[in-house]
Amino acid sequence: MASLTDNARRSRLVSTLLYIQSLALFGFFSLDLFPHFIRKLGVQANPTFFFGDEVASILVASCLFLSARSIKLRRRRAWIFATTLQTLLIVFSVIRSVHIFLELNRNPHLLLQTLGLSRLVLEVVILSLLLRYRNIFKTIADPYTRRQGVVFFFRSSLLALLLGVVIVYFDRHSFLTSVSLSQALEITVKGLVGVSGPVLFVSAARQERLEFLLGGLGILIAVGTLIRFLKPALLKSALSSENAHLVRGLLEHSSKRDSLSYFALRDNKSVVWSPNMKAVIPYSVRSSVMISTGDPIGDQESWPAAMAAFLNTAEMHAWIPAIYGCSEEAGEIWVRETGYDSLEIGDEAVVVVKDFTTEGPVMKNVRQTLNRINRLGYTAKSAFVRDLDASFREDLAVKMQQWRKSQDERGFSMALGRFCDPIDPDCLITWCERENEVVSMLQFVPWGDNSVSLDLMRRAPSADTGVNELMIQQTINFVKPLGFDYVSLNFASFRSIFEKGKKLGAGPIARIMRKILIFFSHFVQMESLYRFNAKFAPVWEPRFIVYPSIGNIVRVGYAILRIEGLFPEFSEMLPKRAKNK
Repeated sequence: MASLTDNARRSRLVSTLLYIQSLALFGFFSLDLFPHFIRKLGVQANPTFFFGDEVASILVASCLFLSARSIKLRRRRAWIFATTLQTLLIVFSVIRSVHIFLELNRNPHLLLQTLGLSRLVLEVVILSLLLRYRNIFKTIADPYTRRQGVVFFFRSSLLALLLGVVIVYFDRHSFLTSVSLSQALEITVKGLVGVSGPVLFVSAARQERLEFLLGGLGILIAVGTLIRFLKPALLKSALSSENAHLVRGLLEHSSKRDSLSYFALRDNKSVVWSPNMKAVIPYSVRSSVMISTGDPIGDQESWPAAMAAFLNTAEMHAWIPAIYGCSEEAGEIWVRETGYDSLEIGDEAVVVVKDFTTEGPVMKNVRQTLNRINRLGYTAKSAFVRDLDASFREDLAVKMQQWRKSQDERGFSMALGRFCDPIDPDCLITWCERENEVVSMLQFVPWGDNSVSLDLMRRAPSADTGVNELMIQQTINFVKPLGFDYVSLNFASFRSIFEKGKKLGAGPIARIMRKILIFFSHFVQMESLYRFNAKFAPVWEPRFIVYPSIGNIVRVGYAILRIEGLFPEFSEMLPKRAKNK
């Protein structure tokens, strides 16, 4: 499966030409880029028509410019808009060229003729490309944006119409004769679409001022409507009860299970299935990027079919597909099936239960921390959610909410989004007490039949440093008699860079990269997570990101930061209104 299909290349070509055409049109109508005598020439040719024609052409060019990116994303609505507007643009160019050429008969100017003909030829070429490749525009549109565009159009048009009538009716000094209310309405309606009205003006300057004012209102209406109409389809992610039941069945019976698989049951994730329903890929959408976290779930032989369905879903909605945090094995299959690029972004710390011990020089720091925290009177306990009393579960859930440092949730890819919920009876809860008061807690989700993966880590602000180490030791001691194999801890971003950069003889690039990451660790937890995980001498399992091409890496990275809660939403950056008490 190629990373770029022939249709995608063709649509990119069409989009590029549309960008060039739109920019050229804006430049043509800009007084800073073209001599003022071009517009004077048009006035001499036909002053009544030229100003309206110019406004209409700018209006069409503006809409064409806005639809160019949607053309690149193969949206059907954008194709309809662009084809219609391109046809109108050709008509306007022909009419303008006729008027200009008639005036130039007395004194022909080769440059202007060439300019007019070249623009017309380019516009015809673009229209032919749009018609030739019309079948590639298949992107699904959001019905809500259609309604939103229609409502905005009628509201803004009514407001502009009322404003225009008032301006025209009371602007008595611009016209040779008095203007009635009906004539003001006619002038306003025609002016909004770039057509001159039936009344003669006192001067060309006054005509220009009024018609460009009305034309500007028309442009604002068209641009605002088009922006709403071409907005990408918004996905309201929600895992239905039916899909949740089917995913749980795959998790119970699949031989290949990833430590992140259980997080597919997060309520605000969506899923895409293979045709035989034996494999499923969870995903979410941020900033028009379709992100899957972890490995596909289910029969590994059905993974390629699920991957194809995943890519088809992304193409239907004009989303950029990306895979975040997959294992090396799954990453190789993704790259083989898609031709995408891959990048190692960190390592997952996995503790082997049977080999874990606090003895020996490697575990000296952990051993000292545990001895100190035990002397302070802290104790830790563990239990599965199914074994906890309902009132105690509720008490833990209340404390967990109270201890949150912010409203932003971190760790979307390794977070279930629920705590102590009876719907997850196999989740393991470990909590720490001091003087019979709960001061910290951990939640682990099941990983297959005999392993667990860390989901949530909370502690009270008053808890001493070291309670997390105590709870992890308690968790490992609790699951060891049960025959558990692994306990997965936090994900350490760019762990290999931290490790290589501090070694003796590390190269300059490795040292510089480590310093850069240490700097960013002041804002995002990276080095601290790596150091905490390394205390327990885990096995490091590399995790990868898979993306279409290097040109998409910035958008994919931004979407991942948003989905992990490391980049604030725009709405959250706005000042909050004070709530009435």
